[in-house]
Amino acid sequence: MSEMRFRNFGGIHQFMVSDEADLARIDEIDPARWAATSAPLHDLHCDPGFLRYVDHKATGRVRVAQIIEARDWLFARLAQKEVVRKGVESIAIAAVDEKGEAGAALRAAADRVNREQKVGDAKSITLDDVRAYKGAYQKLLANGDGVIPADVIPEEVVKAFITDVIEVVGSTPDRGGSPGIDADRLKLFMTQGQAWVDWRAKAAAERPWGDDTDAALALVRELDPKIEAYFLQCELLRQEAPTADSLRLAPEDLRALRAKAFEDLERHVKGSPLAAPSADGTLPLAGTVNVLYRDRFEALRDTVIRRVLGAGAGSITRAEWLKVKATFDGYVAWEKGKPAEPFDKLGDEKMKAHLAGGMDKRVEEYIALDLAAAKEIGQIDDLEKVLLYVRWLIELVNNFVNFSAVYLPKKTALVEAGSLVIDGRRLDFCLKVANRAAHKSVATLSNIYLVYVEVLEKEGGEVVYQLVAPVTGGEAGRLRVGKRGIFIDLDDKEFDAIVTEIVDNPISVKQAAFAPFRRAAAMISSKVEEYVANAQASQEATMNARAQASVAATQAQVEAGVTQVGTGVEVARGTAPVPAAPATPPPTEPTRPEAEPLNPNSLILGGGMALAGLGAVLAGIFGVISSVKGWLAIIGVVLVVMGISALLGWMKLRRRDMALLFEASGWAVNVHMTITRPIARVFAFVPDLPREAVLDRADMLPGSPEDEDHTGRTVVLVILLAALLAAVWFFRRRILGLMH
Repeated sequence: MSEMRFRNFGGIHQFMVSDEADLARIDEIDPARWAATSAPLHDLHCDPGFLRYVDHKATGRVRVAQIIEARDWLFARLAQKEVVRKGVESIAIAAVDEKGEAGAALRAAADRVNREQKVGDAKSITLDDVRAYKGAYQKLLANGDGVIPADVIPEEVVKAFITDVIEVVGSTPDRGGSPGIDADRLKLFMTQGQAWVDWRAKAAAERPWGDDTDAALALVRELDPKIEAYFLQCELLRQEAPTADSLRLAPEDLRALRAKAFEDLERHVKGSPLAAPSADGTLPLAGTVNVLYRDRFEALRDTVIRRVLGAGAGSITRAEWLKVKATFDGYVAWEKGKPAEPFDKLGDEKMKAHLAGGMDKRVEEYIALDLAAAKEIGQIDDLEKVLLYVRWLIELVNNFVNFSAVYLPKKTALVEAGSLVIDGRRLDFCLKVANRAAHKSVATLSNIYLVYVEVLEKEGGEVVYQLVAPVTGGEAGRLRVGKRGIFIDLDDKEFDAIVTEIVDNPISVKQAAFAPFRRAAAMISSKVEEYVANAQASQEATMNARAQASVAATQAQVEAGVTQVGTGVEVARGTAPVPAAPATPPPTEPTRPEAEPLNPNSLILGGGMALAGLGAVLAGIFGVISSVKGWLAIIGVVLVVMGISALLGWMKLRRRDMALLFEASGWAVNVHMTITRPIARVFAFVPDLPREAVLDRADMLPGSPEDEDHTGRTVVLVILLAALLAAVWFFRRRILGLMH
């Protein structure tokens, strides 16, 4: 017996299944040592027919027992089990075991498929040929499902009969998808059809008034609720003995009723009693009746009540009304006995003809003919099943016993949906997500940087599905919510992809090491912007206050001059002005200069001063640190911060677990799926350039207008760098001098 080889995948030794010998020994491994023991079908991207055969009980999941059962079924029908290692959809017919009954039937079915499909190589059988034969065979009458569609019947009378059966009792789809009938629907039609005919035959005996019965019963049913309500109101009056005034509307209620719209008035009258209740509990047949029911009540009185109670009846009691209704009890019971199926569509004559014509016997013969082919068709299904198992079974096993397809770069796991191209890189491990919120609640625990995207087929269209992709290498870059990319599925079909959510975690040690400085830079930038904004706001407020004060002073001077001019005019006209009381001199105030207009240069100067002030503070801190042990202290602090951040990031990176992404999708996973450096490069990478690519190091094309000498730019950069170093040195000396 060959040795069982366990390979290290992500730190866990897992059994690698590569051939029929390995496949034969998977049940020797306890399910607790399998990488996964259960998975939802919708996560597996392989032939749907294969999954239907494996999950023949339609549980919606693939489990360990189903995989072992599939292997045993396949091995029982193969003489050359080595065909499974190739994973192809074609096998030699000689690979099928002809010794057993099942194998011999499969060989016969394969020979028939090749003969009917007229293939060139009759020694091999392919999945395409089997499915082509099966598709054509399903549209024939004898396709083994026991369902007879009308369109495959050559006899017109039988075809018409099947059409009528479908119209009354419904249809069952056959293998080809056409609506038809089976033995159960035929039996239902015949038994219920006979019951309907018998029911119809009793109609004359149960109708008390012949053809007038239906119209009379309709009047009784329509007015019965109002008449019964009337008698209850009469009983209420008898018990309470109210006065005549209590039966009338109050004046305020009457006024409110008059103000209502027509629809409200009609609704009120409909809800009013059929007639004015009386304590004696009788309903006068010739008395005043609610106007909305008058015509139908008179018809009920003349055609029903007086026909039952006699032409001289002037009023009725509740007991007499019950007697009127009892006249139709037999007819009502007969109506309730009507079969549920709508045989009225066919009518009495056609139903009697169908029941007596023997059409059911002809259909039963066709059903028997169809079922006779069931064994042969079953062999075609089994032949398809063999080919699908040969193609997919080892691959399915390697997605459960081990996760080799996840870790090996040249393999594609069945759970993978495709590749996401975004932000200049490929994210090659994408999983479909049914519920993003539920998935994220589990996947967040994986310590992996995750990108959730929505996939759309066209702009403004519906979301086709959602994906999650782990970012395991490089840096976050410009990944953000709203970032667009494209998704390429396993069939190389492209879709638009939009980032909808990000789970932020370390991607690499380098990113973790520089993360504190990025955060510090962002904080400093924010503080600088805040400082400059506050300085500008303060300067603008000061200048606005000065401008308002200047305008107020000018307005006061103008008003004073107008007053003096007015007084002089009055004196010139000879009008003695009223001597004004001596004004109390205002308190002396310092003279304010006129407000200057808002000067952009002042804003720039203020912003520059703010930056310079902040630079002085930072330079002071820098000087204090350097004064302790010089410049090496700063370098030491930087290295310590980077080292601690890198260490913490490295520890978190070691705890990344891909298994949680599977578990978030509904898998039952046993192993811890560590993301190693090689697998990190497989999941997220920047594609290489073509081998023939030539890199032109120049920024511009030779001879273009932009192709100019950059010496001047270099000189300017050198001068700016020297000025920056000088400023740092100057502020350092100043702050150190202040400290000493």
